[in-house]
Amino acid sequence: MMSKNLYIVRHAKAEQSLSKKDFDRILIDKGIERATRISKQLALDFKAEHTTLCISSPAKRAYQTAEIFIEAIKYPKIGLVKEESLYEASYLDILKVINQIPTQIQTAFIFGHNPGLSDFVEYVSNTSIYLKTSQVVQLLLDDDFDFNSLTANSASLVRSII
Repeated sequence: MMSKNLYIVRHAKAEQSLSKKDFDRILIDKGIERATRISKQLALDFKAEHTTLCISSPAKRAYQTAEIFIEAIKYPKIGLVKEESLYEASYLDILKVINQIPTQIQTAFIFGHNPGLSDFVEYVSNTSIYLKTSQVVQLLLDDDFDFNSLTANSASLVRSII
């Protein structure tokens, strides 16, 4: 069985707003520029295939970030899944979403928020990290692990793009 890849992407830099709900905050120009740069860097050695799945928090800033990345990796926008439970998610909430990914998927992307994403990466890879905005980490699941069996210490952090 080929090892599975999991990409964790924190949303890009968003506006600070007291007049809007947190859920409705949108990306600022600096965030869009950085997400575009990082997504293009990722796209140099990764293009989406039929065995790729992209899942995003429905919060505007996370979904906007996902749109930037999927364009770069040539993933069809119609295939981008909004997952309500990724907003304000703990690492265990994130794990539950990933554990439901179908076995035929080889590469998955999760677009979401801190602190849940950083905690998740540490939980599955035993590597302490605090994700910055737009940062991507690539995790490689251990041999014989599928997304539905992913658990603590069952993945390795392969690289980080900041």
